[in-house]
Amino acid sequence: MSMDMGGGGGPKSEINVTPLVDVVLVLLIIFMVVQPLLQMGYVVQVPPNSNTPPPAEASKDQIIVTVTANKDVYLNKERIELQNLPIRLQEVLRNRGSKVVFFSADDTVNYGKAMEVMDAVRNNGAKNIGIVMDYVDPTASAAQ
Repeated sequence: MSMDMGGGGGPKSEINVTPLVDVVLVLLIIFMVVQPLLQMGYVVQVPPNSNTPPPAEASKDQIIVTVTANKDVYLNKERIELQNLPIRLQEVLRNRGSKVVFFSADDTVNYGKAMEVMDAVRNNGAKNIGIVMDYVDPTASAAQ
């Protein structure tokens, strides 16, 4: 910024940024005031709190299909071959009102193998398949 001492009183080619800064600051303040008003939530219906405790023990009539680390397939605690799974599963689900089957696989099982077993379960009578997040060891005793 230099001072103009010369005698030319014509237009200057310098940009005056003071009005620009004023306008930007005013817009910034406007956006800061308006922003909290724009944050609106969605109306959600939350189910009421339930005072009943969850069941302590799993139901005895649940069907759990498990794939172990060495690719063995179990229907509950019964070891079966994969090609026999459709027949055995149809027998078990034939006269049931609930066609829910739970699926559990060891962490080391190949994804393709797990999907092959889940497809066999789905294609042979299971209406819903629940995926168990914690591995259920079919060879463990019931007391554990």
